[in-house]
Amino acid sequence: MVFESAINAGGTIPMVITMYGLIRFRGKPPPMSTFRFFNSHPIRAKRIKLAAEARCELCGNENGIDDLEIHSLLDEEAALKVPLRDLEPFLLVLCPRCHHDMHRFSAPDGEQQILIQRRREDIRQKICDLLAYVPRSYTPPDTDIEEVYRDACSSRFRFGT
Repeated sequence: MVFESAINAGGTIPMVITMYGLIRFRGKPPPMSTFRFFNSHPIRAKRIKLAAEARCELCGNENGIDDLEIHSLLDEEAALKVPLRDLEPFLLVLCPRCHHDMHRFSAPDGEQQILIQRRREDIRQKICDLLAYVPRSYTPPDTDIEEVYRDACSSRFRFGT
């Protein structure tokens, strides 16, 4: 079963919804507004949503962390040119309904910028800190695990004695 539809009233983009709910676009897909980066870094995305107090920045409703979505004013190609730590002025945390409406009604960038500028300074700073965070590199110890295991097994220390 295949359902065909057109989206965007101005310039339609034909798409196909398969019986499994997968969306496939014919031709060039529309630009993404939520970076793949946040899909591949779910912990960082979750922390950004928590920094926004698990609330939609448009309607103000509280949502579950997994229900919120990170919306971007930049398309993915432009976002790749901006250092990660400088992305805060281009991100909004939205509930699924507001995120859908933001795209459906093609909200002007100026209005989206107003929402971002309304963000409290402490939330803005938390998001900036999360985006700028670079984890330390991890180097495993130079110990031989087999030797450590033998040493532990040959030890006179026994539990409960």
